[in-house]
Amino acid sequence: MTQQPSVPGRFLSEVSRHLTLSFTDIPDHPLILGIFGPPGEGKTFQLRAVLAELRVHSTTINAADLESDRAGQPGKMLLEQYVVAARDIERGVPTVMVINDIDTTVGEWEKHTGTINHQQLLAQLMHLADSPAHIPRIGPVRRVPVIVTGNDFTKLYAPLRRPGRMKAMAWLPTIDEKHAVLGAMFAGIASEQTIKELAEQYHRMPVAFFAQLKVEALGLMATTVLRDLTDYEEVVRHPARYARYIMAASAADSIDMLALAADLVRNGDAVHRQYLEP
Repeated sequence: MTQQPSVPGRFLSEVSRHLTLSFTDIPDHPLILGIFGPPGEGKTFQLRAVLAELRVHSTTINAADLESDRAGQPGKMLLEQYVVAARDIERGVPTVMVINDIDTTVGEWEKHTGTINHQQLLAQLMHLADSPAHIPRIGPVRRVPVIVTGNDFTKLYAPLRRPGRMKAMAWLPTIDEKHAVLGAMFAGIASEQTIKELAEQYHRMPVAFFAQLKVEALGLMATTVLRDLTDYEEVVRHPARYARYIMAASAADSIDMLALAADLVRNGDAVHRQYLEP
């Protein structure tokens, strides 16, 4: 059985509050919750975990989905997805629209050309934020909570991120919050003391670093458990069985996670090393 990630209470509370106030259509509550912070800190990962825990369906739009060589197409697609989600809610299915990495597509960057698609996406989002329950030529719809993620809140068009349209949450987990995430991530792989030392010694590293560290540890386990395996067709036919073998490997106790983390930093790229520089 897959280990469910531990989501810090602050993150869970913010998302659940937004969903509740949106589904109940509380007046003046912003349509959009923006979760912004440095890359690799688990924004998208934790959002998926929260929505799964709360049993809320998500209609997800990624930055690449908002690019098109056809003028106006991304704006239409955005509206269509909102309407589909609204109809799901009307049928009693809790649904949220998630837009990942929004600042990469509709951000105001120094060399941005200001395309028609860019302007129409902004206009569509602002219109939905101002009138979430009524759409021209469609009529009344159920309000759909919208959650966006990104790295740089300041790159968004100021009228879109103003109070009343968007509530922004800066996400940079504290050591204790990161410790909670690592506790679930490394359950059965490392001791509580090791997890604590990892969280403290590498507190400036993003969550993505620890996810990679976990994969490295599982790779060592796989090498031990499947040392004599030559038939990968068997693995393909029974992936869950072999995943359980790896996760339950007794070799886990012999892995020095702190040494493995140090090796990962030492051999990692500049992105990893910069977190440890003074």
